[in-house]
Amino acid sequence: MNEETIYQERDLKLMLTDIRDGTVRLQELDEERVIQSMLHHIGSTDAELRDQLIYTLFYRFIIEDEHLTNEQLTNLSNTTLKYHLFHGIGETSSDTVFTRAFSTLLIALILYQDRQQEFLSEPNLEMLKAKLLAYLDCEIDTRGYVPTKGWAHAIAHVADAFDELVLHPHLDETEFVEILEALWDKVMFPTVYLHDEDERLLNPIFALLERGMDEHEIVVLLDGLPAQLSAQKQQLEPEHYWHVVHNMKTFLKSFFVKLYDANRPMLQTAVFETLKQI
Repeated sequence: MNEETIYQERDLKLMLTDIRDGTVRLQELDEERVIQSMLHHIGSTDAELRDQLIYTLFYRFIIEDEHLTNEQLTNLSNTTLKYHLFHGIGETSSDTVFTRAFSTLLIALILYQDRQQEFLSEPNLEMLKAKLLAYLDCEIDTRGYVPTKGWAHAIAHVADAFDELVLHPHLDETEFVEILEALWDKVMFPTVYLHDEDERLLNPIFALLERGMDEHEIVVLLDGLPAQLSAQKQQLEPEHYWHVVHNMKTFLKSFFVKLYDANRPMLQTAVFETLKQI
């Protein structure tokens, strides 16, 4: 669909408000045009349009109403991975972060539904996993709430996508450690996380444990952490090094608390001992 057929933000907002309020149904409109317009404007800087309308209605169409067909969902996934997930990647203060961040939330919805319906082919699922891992590694815009524009929260949102990916029955246990290490590396980012990113990054890690990942894989990372931080101290400016230390301490403290509820005393002790060393 070319851009000439995409609804402008103002018109889309009015239509989506009517759909949300129940005064019109998606099927009564040009459905494909509406869906493509939602995807086109998924990174709008209008927080109400982006968050309360586009994302909320994608949730309704995919999870609650299950209105979108498997073919539509596959096409949404392919388009998002190709054009939206890496849009403006490498930028740190531009509005492109909203497109990337809300693309990962859409991917999370699609993964959730694929767990129920299994419509994504094996190559498509493998490509999705590879692109999520690449995106997690490349994302450097760690802003949470952006004044006047609302939530970006790219790191928290991609963690949500990984949470769904880890729960997917077709994810093989041989892939668990790769995902664990990718999430762990993102904790050690040299910008301070301010909006509970630590807890969101922990969700897929606990999902990995629930899927049967050996606790020893985390112990290995914990054992190597002091040396890893020492290397960071040599490589980073002091301010950035202390950002990394702050992020890791906050992460480990949250980890310790959640492990208590999860009744994993061995791992909880390992986290506690590591905390005392850093």
